[in-house]
Amino acid sequence: MSTFPEKLEIDGYIIRQALPEDAEGLYKARIDVASHCDTVLSTPDEISLEGVRSWVEDWLKRDRRLFLLVERDGEIVGQLWVWFYDSKEKLKHVAEIGLEIVPSHQGKGLGKKLFKIGVEWAEKNGAVRIQAETLERNTPVIKIMEECGFRLEGKRYALVKNGNRYENAVCYYKIVGSTTERE
Repeated sequence: MSTFPEKLEIDGYIIRQALPEDAEGLYKARIDVASHCDTVLSTPDEISLEGVRSWVEDWLKRDRRLFLLVERDGEIVGQLWVWFYDSKEKLKHVAEIGLEIVPSHQGKGLGKKLFKIGVEWAEKNGAVRIQAETLERNTPVIKIMEECGFRLEGKRYALVKNGNRYENAVCYYKIVGSTTERE
């Protein structure tokens, strides 16, 4: 299991490693995000408490994965995931980042701080390439990625179906280690 070595306090928020006993709070936060933000991939009816509990337990058993949560006044208001592509030897240097912040706490700089923590953790744990993806119209997340030094790599056309429209996703990356390939 990968662990986060400390509990951080930033601007009244507590950032710490997610634990199995946090499943109910993580579930409520995911439902809140999915109910108010159609830029996430899950719909509220696809999220279950048992599914979140199983996901947290499975995630924490694996090496080179980070699952952080953000609390404010005892309530979970954000989540960060970082995982390495360990299933293939040739991809073990690649890490991916995902995050969610509940709507009432968005726009306060929390996502950027959390994203930076994820980038630093990935780099410390051997990442050479870090990548992330979001919908093309999700300008707040795109701004976070660009401010953290990520570069646009490309577009995945008609990846997500939201209601009766198909939307593109954009893929971003950052090279943090030395490579023989030019960016």
